Amino acid sequence: MSADSAPSMFAHVGALTSLPLSQTVVDLDVDRRGDEGLLDRLVRDAATRVVLVDGACVAVPKQHASCGTGELSCTEDPAAPRPDAQAPTGELELALLSAPDIGELAGANGLLMVYLGIDRTEMPAVSYLGIDVTPRTTIPRDDVPAAGHEPACDDRLQSLRERFDWIELRSFAPCASARDVGLATSAVAVCTWQRSQRFCPACGAPVRPILSGWAQTCTNPHDEKRLLFPRIEPAVITAIVDDEDRILLQHNRAWRPRFHSVSAGFVEAGESLEHAVRREAMEEVGIEIGEVRYLGSQAWPFPASIMLGFRAHALSAEVRVDHEEVGEARWFTREELEHEVGTGAVEPPGRASIARHMIEQWLGHELQGR
Repeated sequence: MSADSAPSMFAHVGALTSLPLSQTVVDLDVDRRGDEGLLDRLVRDAATRVVLVDGACVAVPKQHASCGTGELSCTEDPAAPRPDAQAPTGELELALLSAPDIGELAGANGLLMVYLGIDRTEMPAVSYLGIDVTPRTTIPRDDVPAAGHEPACDDRLQSLRERFDWIELRSFAPCASARDVGLATSAVAVCTWQRSQRFCPACGAPVRPILSGWAQTCTNPHDEKRLLFPRIEPAVITAIVDDEDRILLQHNRAWRPRFHSVSAGFVEAGESLEHAVRREAMEEVGIEIGEVRYLGSQAWPFPASIMLGFRAHALSAEVRVDHEEVGEARWFTREELEHEVGTGAVEPPGRASIARHMIEQWLGHELQGR
């Protein structure tokens, strides 16, 4: 029997269908993004609802524990520890404003507005905007000076922030509805990109939002037809198992003590996803990979990743960590992992992460205690 026709050891492994940051019930309504005057019409419509974004946080009604944007740092490592060691466990919902209540303030302060789509499950259907109130955020518009000349932010903007609690997206997602998670994920992802890319990568001229916030155009008159879209950085993340059905978890040197997760890394230019899985495993822990099975994906806008999940079979059990990125790695049985998580010896990935769901899929049930 050839290798290609051999029975799969992952035949029983299903897809991950309920990942927190892959949820949505809102129609992105892509066809309407280019409609002239769409944002102006929506922001004047009392039926339009607004999601507020501050960095990687979203506004929720007062009395929820907050999580500051300063705790977010995942730019170098897509599997980095989440800042929500004491994450909320109850139900959360977005603080949704009526658009006219903030429209004048947003216009006066040059705040970015993004059309997030329309919820057709509501009767009548409801349109949503995302508005970025991150401090010192200025997005060039026709009536606002370009980059380098920030409009003054009036006191009402600070008062607006103080009306709400602010929850980091990774803490919010496991506790919210599919509608709210989808809205929050899109809002954070697009606003983060618009904040970070202020100038044309081709000529250096300031850029201007178009297509209702989902794209940019260069303001250089010699380059005015150039369209820029959000950059997405694909990262593979892999639950590696051996012949004894143990799972390999690793602790990266940049992570806080006791935090363990599965293998993960960015896809190189010109590389297939499967090759990235095999390369990362060999580079980080010295494991040669056999069969690879795709599990699912979810957005990870910290700042611009999509996490592509796999399960992979290790052809050997000998672990050789690189001691540069990975400090230690070891195999766990189900009983060992549950015991060490229960005692606090091992801190697992957060509940919003695909890594957590991959580990729990292998385990057969949810991890208890965190």
